[in-house]
Amino acid sequence: MHKIGEKCDLVQEGGRITDPAIDKRMDFHFNSILDVVSNWRKDKSQHHDIPLGDKIQEIYKVFIQESGIQFNELEEKVLQFHVSNLEYACGSNLHEVSARSWDHNEFFAQFAGDHTLLSSGYSALIEKLAEGLDIRLNVPVCSIDYSGEEVKVTTKDGTLWTAQKVLVAVPLTILQKPAIQFNPALSDRKMKAINSLGAGVIEKIALQFPYRFWESKIQGADYFGHIPPNSSKRGLFSVFYDMDPQRKCSVLMSVITGDAVRTIRKLDDKEVLQQCMTVLRELFKEQEVPDPVKYFITRWSKDPWIQMAYSFVKTGGSGEAYDILAEDIQGKIFFAGEATNRHFPQTVTGAYLSGVREASKISAF
Repeated sequence: MHKIGEKCDLVQEGGRITDPAIDKRMDFHFNSILDVVSNWRKDKSQHHDIPLGDKIQEIYKVFIQESGIQFNELEEKVLQFHVSNLEYACGSNLHEVSARSWDHNEFFAQFAGDHTLLSSGYSALIEKLAEGLDIRLNVPVCSIDYSGEEVKVTTKDGTLWTAQKVLVAVPLTILQKPAIQFNPALSDRKMKAINSLGAGVIEKIALQFPYRFWESKIQGADYFGHIPPNSSKRGLFSVFYDMDPQRKCSVLMSVITGDAVRTIRKLDDKEVLQQCMTVLRELFKEQEVPDPVKYFITRWSKDPWIQMAYSFVKTGGSGEAYDILAEDIQGKIFFAGEATNRHFPQTVTGAYLSGVREASKISAF
């Protein structure tokens, strides 16, 4: 585990590092817009909700009109960078996100402390937690019948499993499709909650290089930002993370967010790689950027068993949906996952804690 430093240079295409004062000013402006959103929603019901992206644009236009301030081209680009950061946090274009409830979990106490990087990934933790457990892989579940005393779980190959209690911990998209048939069917109340949440999607690309070409420019920072040349490029490789702070290998990881996810969905891996390398060569234009020796691109949106990254509250929804998803059914069917954790959604921590919560509930019955 590595503590991530606060330094994050914003690099423009062409190679110039943005003046930190400009970044600080536009970050302050963007956060001020979000503060206005917070004040606006205080007396708003769900019926008065609007998309967060629309509200941000509305507030921004009013500010420009009333203040007479005009931001220059670079400042506008830096603002787009901060918008892409919020789209990363939400897992969606902001025009799909609730202005009233986009940060609903912030009303609860959150974890404090430094941001850290798991250099070996979460798999090391998951594999440790899985030790000694009977876990069956490649066994898709088709139906869950809880109409009798025992719960019957049927898999795609026709195998029938019986249990007194069943914990359902599948991605939100699987419940939305629905890919699993419940008998009796899930209540209208639970289905309404399920569909009031959005299935957020981001994608990632990891690239291993023959050497650490970025070191001299970034000067030991754990990550650096990419200022988009225009709003249509927002979210395309907006941040690059150094995945080996020990400097033993040369791996960068970047994220694709917002509308850019739809853009890369139409491309094959080589085309995505080419776009990413074009960006890197623009950011480090003053030097030679080598081709990667290896690369990997996530395709969570296309994975039939995942189809998402993490949830968000859609326009017209509320944080209460997370609580409704977490409700058990007749003390037989229990639900876990980040989309059932109102306090810590969108996180592996939230998913893990929801499992601990449900294990406690199951043992209490």
